[in-house]
Amino acid sequence: MTPPPKLYAVAVLITALAGLLIYWGRLLYEGVWQQVDEALPDIGGLARYLLGIIVLLTALWALAFASYRLTFLRWHLRRETRPYYWTWLCGLALLLFELLQLRTGREPAFADENMLVTGVLIGFIIAYGYVADSFRARREQLHLVQQKTEAELTALKAQINPHFLFNALNTIYNEAQRADNETVADLIQQLSGIMRFTLQESKQPLTPIDRELAFLEKYLALQRARLPQSDRLRLSTRLDWDGQPARIAPLLLIPFVENAFQYGISLAQPSFIDLDLSVADRRLRMRLTNSLPAQPASRSGSGTGITNARQRLALMYPARHELRIDRTSDTFTVDLTLDL
Repeated sequence: MTPPPKLYAVAVLITALAGLLIYWGRLLYEGVWQQVDEALPDIGGLARYLLGIIVLLTALWALAFASYRLTFLRWHLRRETRPYYWTWLCGLALLLFELLQLRTGREPAFADENMLVTGVLIGFIIAYGYVADSFRARREQLHLVQQKTEAELTALKAQINPHFLFNALNTIYNEAQRADNETVADLIQQLSGIMRFTLQESKQPLTPIDRELAFLEKYLALQRARLPQSDRLRLSTRLDWDGQPARIAPLLLIPFVENAFQYGISLAQPSFIDLDLSVADRRLRMRLTNSLPAQPASRSGSGTGITNARQRLALMYPARHELRIDRTSDTFTVDLTLDL
């Protein structure tokens, strides 16, 4: 019976490690402990030396890890703040060099050696940042692929033959036109566009920004049509685009808008929704504010859509977006800035 691949790999590792330790042990025995004419080696001194190396390597790893978490991720991934990262490395190189100078008593003869060691240490710290970030990006990419696959499977399970639905909508649309009811016909056409976008564009990793905005406009039009005209209800929306080509992850913005309509609208109390969305120089800015009227306990909260949207932003736009959500006793505000 063939052992599992994981156990086989572990066995190979143990064999290689054991062989290396036996080889080194034999060299130490023949070169040090077998020399009976000389004094026995200082075991305590050797242990302290090895312990010092372990402490030094641990401190170096901790410094590289801290530099990656606190400066590489914060500054290096953003083009506008990247000079701060390299400025920090210059300061760190100066600090390490001065520590090495203190260790050697500031002897001029050791200056070149200390510069070389400083360069090696800084090189290790820089390499650690790039390697660690490549592993992070790989993990996030795999997680994103897994989420996309799960979403596609969920959508496939939830679909009820989209061709049947589109044919049914076309039939209702034709009947509305025959009855000369343009309002109903227009609403059906908008609903059909929403369904088509959801089923087709959502399969793509990115979609043109104008299609995403058109989808939002259709959704807002349907919401306006279903809500009654009332002085107690205010809907203010502005969608602006400068016309420059840009692409965005499909259905990325709709969870915030859906959340506003779900929790911000009340037919019994004064309520409002203010949406201001603009795209200029391939930079999207959205500010969405809605009231928080008293809701039944079953509808309390902000929903799971925003949580999923936050995760998609973190996975698809790392270091390229800023999302701030503020909630008070009577308002809920979303501020999003996104580099497309």
